[in-house]
Amino acid sequence: MISLHAPMHVTRLVFGALAVVVLLAAASAVAASEPVTSDQFAPGWQAHAKPLFNLGPAMRVPGRNKYMMPGILASGDYVLVKRTGDKAELINTAVVTVHGGNEKQYIFLDAGTGQVEALPVADVPTLKTVGLSHSR
Repeated sequence: MISLHAPMHVTRLVFGALAVVVLLAAASAVAASEPVTSDQFAPGWQAHAKPLFNLGPAMRVPGRNKYMMPGILASGDYVLVKRTGDKAELINTAVVTVHGGNEKQYIFLDAGTGQVEALPVADVPTLKTVGLSHSR
C-alpha cells in the first residue's frame, strides 16, 4: 500500500523552498542601491566628461560594442557614464585607470548602451559609499 502522506510532505517542502527563494529575491531587489545619476555628481562635471569612441560591434564578444578611451585623457582614475543630454547615469562602479601617454585602451560594453563618457572619479563623490572596483 502506497502512503499519500509522503508525496504531500515533499510537495510542502518544495513549495516552502520556492517561497523562500522568491522572498529572498524580492528582498535583494529592494536592497539593491539606486543608480548613481548626475544629480549626485560634482558641479561642473559636464566640462570634465570626455566621450569614448564607439567602434561598433565587437567581433569576438557577441552582444557587446567595443569602445576606445580617448587619448587626450590625463592620467588618473575614471568611471564610465551613459549620457543623455545634460543628464548622465553611472554605468557601473568599475574604475578605469588611465596611465597617460598615447596608450590605447578598449572597453567592451553591452550593445545599445548609447553615448558613453569617461568621468574623473573626483566628480562622483558618492562613489565612496557605493564601493569601487578597479579594472585595467
